[in-house]
Amino acid sequence: MTSPCTGRDGRPFVPTDQAAYSLGMRPGQFRAWASRRGLRPAGHRPNPRRGQPLALWDLVDITDALNPTTRVA
Repeated sequence: MTSPCTGRDGRPFVPTDQAAYSLGMRPGQFRAWASRRGLRPAGHRPNPRRGQPLALWDLVDITDALNPTTRVA
């Protein structure tokens, strides 16, 4: 069950910098990678330094993008 701050598997959403680090990328690289795979942030939270809100990502969406299902004919 999801809540405003947890994903489909119950784990908390992660900000862009943590998601990027987990894949060995910089935040800009991660955003480009996610965009190419059609991933969108699962939520946002206010930026403590003002400016744009911080994007939050669901780890299940990232895992699904890393392990695409193979289609059998």
